[in-house]
Amino acid sequence: MMSRRKFLILTGAVAAGAILPAQISAETQFVETAEEVRAKRRWAMTVDVSKCTECMKELIAKTGNPEVKPPCVVACDKENNVPEFEDKRIDPQWMRIAKLKLNKPSVNPEEFYIPLLCNHCEHPPCVQVCLTQASFQRPDGIVVVDIHRCIGCRYCMIACPYGARSFNFRDPIEGLKEVNPEVPMRAEGVVEKCTFCAHRVDKAVAEGKEPVPACVEACHLYGKGALTFGNIKDPNSKVSQILRDNLAVQLRANLGTDPHVFYLKLGGE
Repeated sequence: MMSRRKFLILTGAVAAGAILPAQISAETQFVETAEEVRAKRRWAMTVDVSKCTECMKELIAKTGNPEVKPPCVVACDKENNVPEFEDKRIDPQWMRIAKLKLNKPSVNPEEFYIPLLCNHCEHPPCVQVCLTQASFQRPDGIVVVDIHRCIGCRYCMIACPYGARSFNFRDPIEGLKEVNPEVPMRAEGVVEKCTFCAHRVDKAVAEGKEPVPACVEACHLYGKGALTFGNIKDPNSKVSQILRDNLAVQLRANLGTDPHVFYLKLGGE
């Protein structure tokens, strides 16, 4: 049982926004402050470009469709209630696949593929320009959108250097065949984007487990293992080990946003 004093402290802190309700442990009644979370958890993702490219080439050869969605994108859409409309121009995209080519004469110009998603930057420009504070960064580094505060001005979309945000021109429910009740539905007239499957992250942390976003889970189930997710502040995490052992790049790192999606270099380039 929790004492009356602890209960008052807990409820007062939650009301003040000083703690994270999702971090409350039912067994210990211990509550982590935002400062404590920042000190020990910072989520990041690594992408093995070679494995992503292998996956896409196999799927395209199998289906004959150059626009085929790989398992990571399919899983992301299903998990997060991302709609699909007949008019593809208004489809929200939390994760998409880009086809690129190295622009160097001395390098094999063969095409390669990479997933593009919210980079959950350390210094997110989308948060800086948001008029209503609808876009904000959690203490664990995940950038999210409060749809109740979003007024649809789309300043965040302009500020994002990664094109990671989508505007809902229609009610998402119109483009869904099924709904995952674990993820809040958005509405027409607001902005949405990848959250690193924050609902999965919070549940795993509360249970003392390692979180796995839907895209990462699907990637590993498909047998590629191109995507890895974890706590970059834990030196023993798989993400930290990968970054220690491989050359990795951040997209548009020159802008100073410090993105936390890292791409392992392809062929040393």
